[in-house]
Amino acid sequence: MASDYAESTLIPLVLKQVRSLAHHVTLDVLTPSDVSFHDVEQGWVDMAINRFDSLPQSFYQSRIWQDDFSCVVSRENPILNNFTLDTYLQARHIWASKTGMGVGVGVNPEDVQRLGWVDEALAAVGKKRKISVFTRHYQVAMLLSAQNDLIATLPSRLADIERFSRKLAVVSPPFEIPSFDLSMAWSPLLHHDSAHQWLRQIIKSVAEM
Repeated sequence: MASDYAESTLIPLVLKQVRSLAHHVTLDVLTPSDVSFHDVEQGWVDMAINRFDSLPQSFYQSRIWQDDFSCVVSRENPILNNFTLDTYLQARHIWASKTGMGVGVGVNPEDVQRLGWVDEALAAVGKKRKISVFTRHYQVAMLLSAQNDLIATLPSRLADIERFSRKLAVVSPPFEIPSFDLSMAWSPLLHHDSAHQWLRQIIKSVAEM
């Protein structure tokens, strides 16, 4: 199971390495809403790759990498001429965030804690952004940011996919947002499985490239 963020940034690297070493292996990537903690605990899902606020104590876990945030905007967006906290707050925004385990639910725009890191960082300095679109898919957020009046504030490794885009610009946020960890978690039932150990090692090695 991999979040949309992990599927866009990590899985292509993992797949390339897996195919070079064992081209007969097939990867089946599920979304967080497809999977429960019980599925992982029972070993029905090999591992969960996401940003976790909490995990069952029985799970093994390992950090894959740490990431921060960047803003993705259209190169035609006039905000690029004066990208400050004030102009950021005056603009309209695309909200994208991790999907938790199990069935997803809607978001209350007034519930800052559930909105995630970006909005919590703004709340810490007494500010609030204007959100026009809520999506659980980071790639969709980047596509929507091509509209010249919207901003997507996304994990930097994901934003870097568009670093050389002719349509989109990637810039640093005009305020401090805490970094976060991407981690993998798995069941103790699979911890000593040799094939599982092999896959975990591949994930760790490509994350360090």
